[in-house]
Amino acid sequence: MTVVLIIVIAALVVVAAAELLADRTGTAAPILLLLLGAGVALVPGMPEVEVEPELVLMIILPPLLYSSAVNMPVSDFRRNLAPISVLAVALVAVSAAAIGFIVNQMVPGIGIAACVALGAIVSPTDAVATSIVKKAGVSRRVVTVLDGEGLINDASALVILSSAVGAMASQISAGEVILDFVLAVVVAVVVGWLVGRAMIWIRSRIHETTPDTVLSLATPFLAFLPAEHLHGSGLVAAVAAGLVASHQGPRALTPTQRMSSRTTWNSLMLVLESAVFLLMGLELTAIVEDMEADSFGWKLAVGVAAIALVMTMALRTAVVTPLLLWVSRRSKRRSKHRSYLEKASQKVTDALESDDEITIRGTTIDPDHAMRFRHRITRAISDLDYYIEHPLGPREGTVMIWAGMRGAITLAAAQTLPLDTPHRSFLVFVAFLVASASLLIQGSTLGLVVRLAKPATSEGVDPDEQAEIRKLMHHAARTVPVPPAMRKMLSRTGHQEGEDAEENRAQAAAVALAWRQFAALRDRSVESGAPAQEGPEHLGETAPIPRIVGRQLPGEEARAKVLASPEHRRRAAEISRQYALKLIVAQRKVLLDANDAGRFSPEAVSSALETLDADQLSLEARGASLD
Repeated sequence: MTVVLIIVIAALVVVAAAELLADRTGTAAPILLLLLGAGVALVPGMPEVEVEPELVLMIILPPLLYSSAVNMPVSDFRRNLAPISVLAVALVAVSAAAIGFIVNQMVPGIGIAACVALGAIVSPTDAVATSIVKKAGVSRRVVTVLDGEGLINDASALVILSSAVGAMASQISAGEVILDFVLAVVVAVVVGWLVGRAMIWIRSRIHETTPDTVLSLATPFLAFLPAEHLHGSGLVAAVAAGLVASHQGPRALTPTQRMSSRTTWNSLMLVLESAVFLLMGLELTAIVEDMEADSFGWKLAVGVAAIALVMTMALRTAVVTPLLLWVSRRSKRRSKHRSYLEKASQKVTDALESDDEITIRGTTIDPDHAMRFRHRITRAISDLDYYIEHPLGPREGTVMIWAGMRGAITLAAAQTLPLDTPHRSFLVFVAFLVASASLLIQGSTLGLVVRLAKPATSEGVDPDEQAEIRKLMHHAARTVPVPPAMRKMLSRTGHQEGEDAEENRAQAAAVALAWRQFAALRDRSVESGAPAQEGPEHLGETAPIPRIVGRQLPGEEARAKVLASPEHRRRAAEISRQYALKLIVAQRKVLLDANDAGRFSPEAVSSALETLDADQLSLEARGASLD
C-alpha cells in the first residue's frame, strides 16, 4: 500500500510539473507526459505496466467526456451538428473500411475482419487530444467541431469494432452494423437525457455544495452503466447527460453549486487527462514484450502504422474539403433569407405590442405561440450571424485536418480485442504506434500549422457585445417592481417620488441604497457613532451590487436619516438585499433566454454570468452576517 501511495503522489507531482513545463517550453503537456511515460517504461528493471482497457473506457473516459460536454455551449453544438455528424460517423466508417482493406493487402494473414477492426481502432480522433487545439488560439467554431467530433466518434468506432470482432466468428451484414449503431446512439441519448434531467432536478433541491459536487461526479457513471446494460453507447450517454447539465445548470443550480462543481471538475480533468497520456507511455514496455512473441516483424508493424496514419490524414482531407464547401454554400444560401426573417420578427413584435391578431400562413395564433415563433426567428437570425462571423474556409479546414489526432481511445479500443484474435499483439502495437506518432507529430507541429495557415482566431469578448448585454440587463432590471417597503424607505432618505415615481429612478436609488446599507454595516465605526465609510460616487466602480444598474447614490444627508439606529439599518439592509437578489434573478433569466436564442457569444454570456454569480454570492454572504 505504501508503494502505491508513493506512485500516486509521484504521478500527481509529475502532472503538475508537466503543466508548468508546458507553459514555459510551449510544448503541449500531453506530449511531455507521453514522452516521460515512455522514457520511464524503458528504464532497465522497470516493471511492465499493463492497463486494463476497462479502466480507460469505464473509469477515465466517461467523466472526461461528460466534463467536456458540460463546458460546451449547447447552441454552438446545435449549429455545428451537421459537420460534427459527418466527421464523427461517416468519416469513421469510411476510414475503417479503407484502412482495413489496405492493411489486409499488406498483411493478408490477419483476415479482413481483423483488419477492419484495426481500421475502426485508429479512425476516431480523441476528445482528450483536442485539448491541444484549444491552446492554439483557433476560432471557437473550429474548437466546437473538433470537440463535438471527439465526443461522438467513439461510439461509431466502438460499434464498428464490435461488429468486426463479431464478423470474425460469423457473418454480419452492413445493415446489421448500421442498425447496431443507430440503436446504440438512440439508447444512449435517451438514457443520457433522462439521467441528466434527473440529476439536475435532484441537485437543484440540494443547497449544500459538498453533496452536490458528489452527485455531479457520479452523473457520468450513472449515465454510462445503464446505457451499456441496454446495449447502447455509455460514452454517448455521458455526453448527452453533460449537454443537459450545460443547458439547464445555470437556471437550476445556485452560483455556489456551479462554482464549487466547476472548480472540482477542473482539477479532476487535469489529473485524468494527464493520466491518460502518462499511462500510454508507461505501457510501451508491455506492448513491446507482447510484440516480440508475434511472427510479424518490427519493420512490417512500423510500415503498417505509417500507412494507416497517412491514410487517416488523406481520408480526413478528402472528407473535410467537400464538407466545408457544402457548409459554406449552405450558409450563403441561408443568408439570403435574413431580410425576410427580420421582417417576420418585426411583424410579430408589432402585433404583440398592439394586441392585434397574429396570422401566420392564414392561421391565427395566440400570443404564447407568437412569442415562441418569434424566439425561433430570433434564433435563426442569430445562427445566420454566427455562420457569417465564424466561417469555415480553407484556412480553418487546414487546421481541422491537422488537428485530428489519435489518443487514448485508440489504445484502449485495441486492448479490447479478444485474446484469440489472430496476431493480436501485432494489431495492438500498430495502434500504439499510430496513436503515439499522431500525438507527437501533429501535436508538436500544430502551432506551426496554425501560424502558417492563419485561420480565424479567438478574439475574446467583443466590447460592443458587452455593451449590448449591459443594455439588456439594465432593461431586465427595470422590469422588476420596487416593493412597497423599499419605496417607503426611499421616501425617508429624501426621495419624495412616492408611488408615482418614475420606476427606473426608484430602482436606481433602491440599488444604491442597498450598497450603502451593507457598506455601513461592514464599518464598525458606524455602530460607535463615527462617520460611515464612504462608498463609490457611482455604482459600478468597486461594489458588486452597483454593476446591476449603475446610477448615482443618494446624498449624505439622506443616508444619515437611514442610519438613524442599528435596528433600522439592519432592516433597511435586509430589504435592500432582497430587492437586489430579485434584480439578479431577473437579469440572469433574460441573459439565459438570450443565450438560448444564440444572440451572444458563449464567452460574453459566461463573463456576464460570472459577474452576476459573484454579485449574488457577495449578497448572500453579507446577508449571513445579518443573522
